[in-house]
Amino acid sequence: MNTEKWLAKWIWAEKTAGDNNVYVEARTTFHVKLPIASAVVRVSANQSYKLYINGKLVGRGPAPADLEWMSYDIYQAAVYLREGINAIALVAHNFGNEPIVTHQLQGPGGLICQLDLCEDDNSQSPVIKRITTDSDWKCRRSPRWKGDVSRLHLWGGYREIMDLAAEDGWERTDYDDSQWPSAVVVAEAEQPGSAWPRLFPREIPFLDETLVSPVGVVAAEAYFGVIRSPEGLASGGEEGKAQRPVEMDASTPGSYPQITYDFGKEVVGYPELEVYAEQGGVLQLYYGESLEMSLADTYLLRKGRNMLTPFGRRAFRFLKVAVMGTPAALQIERLQTRFVHYPFTERGSFRCSDEQLSRIWETGRYTTIVNSQNHFEDCPYREAALWVADSVVMAKVVYQTFDDPALIRKSLLQAARIQNPDGSIAGTGPQRNPFLLPDFCAHWLFGVWEYYMYTKDHVFLVEVWPYVEKLAAWFQDQEDATGLFAGADRDLWWCFIDWTDDIERKDRVTAVSCFYYKFLKIAGQMATALGETREASAFVKKAESLRESVRVQLRAPGTSIFVDCKTEDGISTSVTAQTNFAAAWSGIMEEEEAAAFIRDYYLKEKLPPIRGAFFQFIVLETMFRCGFAEQAITLIRNYWGDMLDRGATTWWETFDASLPFVTTPSPYLGHTPTYLQDSIPVSLSHGWGASPTYLLTREMVGIDMSMAGTDAVVLRPSPVPGVGWAEALVPSAYGDIEARWDRKDDDKLLFTANLPAGVPWRAEGLEHVSVRQGEGGITISGEIKEQLKGTPL
Repeated sequence: MNTEKWLAKWIWAEKTAGDNNVYVEARTTFHVKLPIASAVVRVSANQSYKLYINGKLVGRGPAPADLEWMSYDIYQAAVYLREGINAIALVAHNFGNEPIVTHQLQGPGGLICQLDLCEDDNSQSPVIKRITTDSDWKCRRSPRWKGDVSRLHLWGGYREIMDLAAEDGWERTDYDDSQWPSAVVVAEAEQPGSAWPRLFPREIPFLDETLVSPVGVVAAEAYFGVIRSPEGLASGGEEGKAQRPVEMDASTPGSYPQITYDFGKEVVGYPELEVYAEQGGVLQLYYGESLEMSLADTYLLRKGRNMLTPFGRRAFRFLKVAVMGTPAALQIERLQTRFVHYPFTERGSFRCSDEQLSRIWETGRYTTIVNSQNHFEDCPYREAALWVADSVVMAKVVYQTFDDPALIRKSLLQAARIQNPDGSIAGTGPQRNPFLLPDFCAHWLFGVWEYYMYTKDHVFLVEVWPYVEKLAAWFQDQEDATGLFAGADRDLWWCFIDWTDDIERKDRVTAVSCFYYKFLKIAGQMATALGETREASAFVKKAESLRESVRVQLRAPGTSIFVDCKTEDGISTSVTAQTNFAAAWSGIMEEEEAAAFIRDYYLKEKLPPIRGAFFQFIVLETMFRCGFAEQAITLIRNYWGDMLDRGATTWWETFDASLPFVTTPSPYLGHTPTYLQDSIPVSLSHGWGASPTYLLTREMVGIDMSMAGTDAVVLRPSPVPGVGWAEALVPSAYGDIEARWDRKDDDKLLFTANLPAGVPWRAEGLEHVSVRQGEGGITISGEIKEQLKGTPL
């Protein structure tokens, strides 16, 4: 079926232009004569939609995207059609014009839908009928949601107040819409100069959806009302356990009974409740990643049966159900959450004799899943944005844990598509915004190259190369006469490095020049891979010159370590671990210098401690590379293990282990640079902290997938004292790769790996290696050399 041509138009409801928090409902009916072999629906909206055919929910979307690259979804709809009259209906939401911190949820309201029908499913078969959004459709502002409501917070959308008595079956085939106004056409499809000049097909599979139940009850407080059997909706951790109705009675004036449910760990998606309210009443839902919960959804119940679910997505561990004003008791017959995330094949695994390390690996894996939505999200609760550096860390987890890099590719391309006119890459997305973090510009290229090294996706490399050239030109424009990156502290920029106030960030910030050096080295490798030899040579030459400038100008006098920055008044007196790890990780330091810095400064705690989870990936990668595996594992145990001990089920955005054990991240308890800023929500599910998951597999067990596409899988184990054995399974395009090492009674360390046939590989740090060919693969065995037993080289 040829469905490439768009004939549909963007439509919206009349008299809503410029309004905030608008829900619209649109529908049309059409006649179908069966059989229909193929029926394809394409649909999009700004910003979100739910699609129904003949009263049945087909799907929701679209994937968030920049307005110039508007994403649309495709559904196979033949199974929903019937002989005779059919109805297609959509409900869509537009955020409006209120300020939002990350400048996402931009643009006017609009929805577009096209259904193409064919008599057979041949790709060249002519379309016999098209149903397209235009002024013939009916479209109204939804009477179910109240528009003038408060915001969830300054990073996100609005709370929902929904009047269920206003539900009138608008999505059904037999509904009478004759009194509805006609839709207003707001733009042609792919109309140049319109809000949506391009329509881009969905680049990844639809999200996985799983119904999950609460595992327990935290509290049931009657508050002058009555609660019966609150535990009836909790599974107690038993999969498939049937739910029993819970009764809540708020018939006493002023009563407000409440039940707080625990889902055991963070879930992202859409709560669903089935409620029987004989005389109506009000039900409210509060959500929290911790027990500091906030009201999000209020439902005015109709008399009788009610099906409740918010239109907007929620992220939480704890869910509080509260009722008020119920003339008669109501029964909650079902409470589940439709948990959504990217559909990774979850075959990867890690286990070792240290149970704590195994739990740390699993928590990072789960955090990455939770934050893997239609793009990598920094945190699903607060902004759900595509922050560049966060996505690069989560991509590393994917390489070592899953075998599907499509979400990585999409996230990197979405960042490229909103490249600024001057060539810089916005720090966040997926919509254009003014957030410019100079170090994140470099992190984007690091992520691009890591993706290529893992996949050898040459088509991708060709596609991003023009963006890389523009970004390289932008970096060059920021150089001073000696090649250092200058002016990193200018207005409207955020020189991030790490989320801490310890780093002095003035003018020529050392860490940014270190990252620029790494950028130039990688750009040279990328140019070589593309056959751009002249550019490759220029990048390498520039990198060598920059390295010399950093080493000469930015050292602390009389030492081999680096200061934070340099201004016209001279070099800073501030020396931090972040700056020096940036120098070590990027290659500004020689390996001996990096090892000396770790040994003589970092491990002896001569510098301010690193409190954030993000920068630790650079710390840990450098420590493993320089032979400090034992100390790296100790850091993982102490930092992430302390989070587990304090109740973490996903990794926190920031965490200060020196604070009292009774504290966890909160605007009122610390652990965050935004301490006592109560308007800034704290995130307890942040993918940038998941680095131990890929490092335990890659470094400790020794299955390094980082160059699997362009070179080989590298087998390089790093056993550490206190761990008797460790094993991992890493799925790959070739098949599953397994490895294990064991510490024997004579302290020998024996290593074994099973690889599918055809996998290019090499082993490092093994002796007495044997290779045995088996059915469908090979087994590699050897003894781990003494120098790899956790001792610095």
